[in-house]
Amino acid sequence: MSQTQQPGPVFSGRASAVRASEVVLSLVASGLVGMRGWSGVRQLQHPYHRSLQLGLDRLAALCVRAGRAAPVGVQDLVGVWCAEQPVDAWPLEFDPDAQVRGERLLIGGEPSEFCLEWAVAAKDVVSEVHESALVKHIKDTAALLGRPELYARWRLFITSHAVLGPDAFLAAKNAVLDVPQWATWMEESYGPVPVELAVSGRVAVCGGCEQWIAPRADGLVRCRVWRCGQRHDLPGPVWVEAEGARRLEPELVRFVALPGHPELDLAQRLAARGARVVLYPKLDALDLVALWPNGYSVGVDVKDWHSPYLLARRIKTFPRWGAGDPYAYRKGYLVVPHDRLRSNRSYLKILERHSAALRAQPEIEVVSDRVLVASCPDVGPVGEVVCGA
Repeated sequence: MSQTQQPGPVFSGRASAVRASEVVLSLVASGLVGMRGWSGVRQLQHPYHRSLQLGLDRLAALCVRAGRAAPVGVQDLVGVWCAEQPVDAWPLEFDPDAQVRGERLLIGGEPSEFCLEWAVAAKDVVSEVHESALVKHIKDTAALLGRPELYARWRLFITSHAVLGPDAFLAAKNAVLDVPQWATWMEESYGPVPVELAVSGRVAVCGGCEQWIAPRADGLVRCRVWRCGQRHDLPGPVWVEAEGARRLEPELVRFVALPGHPELDLAQRLAARGARVVLYPKLDALDLVALWPNGYSVGVDVKDWHSPYLLARRIKTFPRWGAGDPYAYRKGYLVVPHDRLRSNRSYLKILERHSAALRAQPEIEVVSDRVLVASCPDVGPVGEVVCGA
């Protein structure tokens, strides 16, 4: 146990015990993710991530109160507790809707999807990324230039391009010549391919999620994204020459590109039914607005989370736009991918129980992507997907 850190406040009552347990879990998860980022936790490094040490200190204090042996240092916490023990075996107390049973923080030496989402809970990493210097600069510049579609265009591009060869990267930098800042945005969105990502001089791009794959500690090249792991028909990876190539920065992969794929997929399916689909209108006020020639329209936010308990805390109220607004929509939907609901039958109930935003806007309907698409008009001619202004 650290000699310089205090174990934290004393909690009493079940609500406080749950909160204390959530803080511990969030700190440990955040520390695991912070140790190595997207490339994975393959070996312990010093100094340890501060969140991990704080989590250890608080966990040790709770172990003492519960009469349980505490982890013997960070190595024991990571190598045994996080890698081998499910969280429900820890001396912690959780709301049943948190659904921690059987969940581990590390799988195959890498942060699990469960771990990644609890890391977000610790530091609100999603907001941190979206309000980072890069994203804030892009939004501010787009607004200043009167070109809000530039933000949507940047986001669409990085979601669709995980690895760029030298020529493709040069073309990407020069794609918007009348906006000099665009080249800088590309430079800051992509970095050189690290040596540890390359296999025989090439980098793998998943045939499912289309993001780069960090080789596992055992040398195997397998995508760690949950959805890809569920597929029996997952295409093999595409290999790109690593020399001179650029790969999307890890935090943009995790918090922009991966969530962006369900959004783009839904946009294309709605366009196939004749809608004009606008991506990220008004600098991402919504994920998309779909408008049909007959006047029907929907405003949509897509949320692709493993945990409905954590997602509920991050749902924001939908914007209300007047009838004269070009993006005014008739009906608002929070959309969860079908496979999330199929794997967790209580997903929607937990979401509705814990979301203050949904209670404040009961007119917003929570549905799967399949239900939304089936409920929308199909007017025949294929529509289009455009970047929102």
